[in-house]
Amino acid sequence: MMLNKLKKLLIIQEDDAYFLFETLQVIEKNIAILKEFEIHILVDEKALSTLQETIDPIISGITTDSEKILNTEFDISFNLSHNTKSLSCHTQVKAKNKVGPYFEENRLIVPDLWSTYYLTLKGGAPFLTFHLQDIFRNILGVKRKAFEEKKPENFKIIAFGHFKSHLMTGDDLEVLIDKVHKHYPSLQIRDLSEIDLVSDLSRVLYVGPTCLNSLRICEGGATGLYLTSHFQGLNLLPYGPGHTYTSSRGKAYKTQDVFAMIERKLNHQPLYDNPAVSIYGIDHENLYGAYVQSLNASDDHYPIYQSHVVLWNFLLNLFESNLDITHCSTSQTNLIKANQVVLKKLLRIHDYAMSAVEKIHREAKNQSTSATNIEAHVKTLTEIDSVFEHIAASHSMLRPFLDFYKIRKGQNEGKTLLEQAQSTFIAYSEEHQSLTALDELFSVTLKRNEVNI
Repeated sequence: MMLNKLKKLLIIQEDDAYFLFETLQVIEKNIAILKEFEIHILVDEKALSTLQETIDPIISGITTDSEKILNTEFDISFNLSHNTKSLSCHTQVKAKNKVGPYFEENRLIVPDLWSTYYLTLKGGAPFLTFHLQDIFRNILGVKRKAFEEKKPENFKIIAFGHFKSHLMTGDDLEVLIDKVHKHYPSLQIRDLSEIDLVSDLSRVLYVGPTCLNSLRICEGGATGLYLTSHFQGLNLLPYGPGHTYTSSRGKAYKTQDVFAMIERKLNHQPLYDNPAVSIYGIDHENLYGAYVQSLNASDDHYPIYQSHVVLWNFLLNLFESNLDITHCSTSQTNLIKANQVVLKKLLRIHDYAMSAVEKIHREAKNQSTSATNIEAHVKTLTEIDSVFEHIAASHSMLRPFLDFYKIRKGQNEGKTLLEQAQSTFIAYSEEHQSLTALDELFSVTLKRNEVNI
């Protein structure tokens, strides 16, 4: 009896070590689902060397040899990279089905919504709305799993990260470490670099900024108490519950505040009652996966993050998220209002675009149409798109949506003039609806906070 031949699956991940690490996490956590595939991963040599000590057991198909990949035929290929090199490689790959960006006849093809969203990260989003593992999992088409509950452990080791002076001065860190040692003499105090990544990490408490090494030990079983200066969404955070993410809202942390949080973490107590620090937990209450949940007074960006969560979840999953609207400070409502002013200007400009698109569609249906008339309307669209690009470059809270639809509008596969006009009409209509929805989300947040708009 002949055994069924495994289908060949290629993943191109040639970005830095952080992106490679998260890609491997997705594969490792879903290896049973992917058992029908012979998995090959094309990676960057520098990123591979950074992670080499902990990835050998995961998968044998990792390679840096692009020539070997290009000479192999695959059933399906996925491009999970941002860089131009990977884009060129994916274009040349021999695969029956391609997911993720590639070129075809000098045109950028991005066939799926999640890959389109992923490309918007290149524009420098102000926070990471989705965890990279959720992004990659959705691109690969792997269903989400519920978080595994993290059992409370009696910590034996506390590992401190490397603090920059804007978070905590060297003198203050020394005072903090001395205080921890005085009150908890049985607790071993280590530098993050001293932690063995392949040891039992379940009784390690990490305290410090987000970084790749802290991410690696927390994914390996340690618990994180993350200290950052500003809200960054899910960037460099472990995927799972039990970790605490804090922000000093642009100020340096005070020794007594950090010590109080460490004490509560050591004793498995909530950290909610610290007014000097914004405190967040990582939850799993949305269809797409992880969500950063505010537990007390949040950063200025957080209410807009919530609006992004709701809108992206609908655009990418057609799923309506029901999130509690946060109580906003004056600075938060001012930030929302400032972005809403720009958003309303975008919508007014977009009305002109929709008018031009409708005229193009009407002309395309007319068999005796004039090419000159269509060219004039296309010129109007080009000018409006140029204005949108300038606005996107200076408004990071709105840019992800504008970049998303810039890519979507380029996916016009119409063969005839009418088909192209219909595709353009749909793309611009979807963009207009999305921007309108974002405006409504901003309005709801302001109204719930009793702000006149």
